[in-house]
Amino acid sequence: MAQSDTGFQKPPAICNEDGNERTIGLELEFSGLKLDEITGAIMKVYGGEVEKTSNYEAKVKKTRFGDFRVELDAELFREMKVRNYFKKIGLDTLETGLGDSIEEFMATAAEKVVPFEIVFPPVPITAIPDMDDLRNEIYETGAKGTGASFFYAFGLHLNPELPSTGPGTVLAYLKSFLILYESLKAELDIDLSREITPFIDPFPDSYIIKILKPGYHPETPELIEDYIEYNPTRNRPLDMLPMLAWMDEDRVRNALPGQKISRRPTLHYRLPNSRIDEPGWNFTLEWNKWMPVENLASDPEKLDSMARKYLYHLEHPLLSRAKTWMEEIRDVFTPE
Repeated sequence: MAQSDTGFQKPPAICNEDGNERTIGLELEFSGLKLDEITGAIMKVYGGEVEKTSNYEAKVKKTRFGDFRVELDAELFREMKVRNYFKKIGLDTLETGLGDSIEEFMATAAEKVVPFEIVFPPVPITAIPDMDDLRNEIYETGAKGTGASFFYAFGLHLNPELPSTGPGTVLAYLKSFLILYESLKAELDIDLSREITPFIDPFPDSYIIKILKPGYHPETPELIEDYIEYNPTRNRPLDMLPMLAWMDEDRVRNALPGQKISRRPTLHYRLPNSRIDEPGWNFTLEWNKWMPVENLASDPEKLDSMARKYLYHLEHPLLSRAKTWMEEIRDVFTPE
């Protein structure tokens, strides 16, 4: 069973379908450092060598854990601009005179809202505490996270490999997350700057009701088609499109030709804030907060029972749903 909150908690399903330890990728967004400072921190902790592409992008290759990628998040910037995010937060002057070149404007934008991002290589799940060594070095170097400014809509993304890529396992993890979503969100205390962005828009109740019904046991094509019908976007707190593309890439890309999707046998969990500048924070802590999803997904009987209960709450909106459901699932978040 899981360890205490102070140490790394091992998931019930530690291996993938090939019998190897599951891996996890991390994506950390933050501000306050220059590219050379970030790549220098990675080399100091893990070794390796820098391959610099531009002033805003580099790789640290041949570290003891693989290749790290560091880049200014131009995709995030573009999405913010399209969604009029700058105007919403009172930085509408950033919309003036941009022209067609992201490069021209990147330095100014980065000072205010656009983070650098470290994309970690996939590592064994039990190596998450080793990743905290880089977190500590970045913290000591002066990185700034979500809470440092109202304008910093930065996040930490966890990409855990699943124990199996079959539709039953994928659905179990999705259902587990949706059942626990309200408590996860409360536990993580999502920053307002991230709440008003489109990047973690919640799943629609109509979709949750559909997949929680007891008779819903889809094969891969139906699972993918239903998901895309209700969620034709990557902007979900648990983005399933990379996993679904791994299962059937042609089906996903044909349905969403304009989406940038990297197929991989992992979830893409986008909910946590980037708390890189808080002394007591680390990746292990965020993994442990994710662990109730792992535990519930690995317990079919309990998952079925809680799915039925949550379905009842969703289908009876006159109840005080948030309060009563938080009480209902409190034991899931209480370590044994």
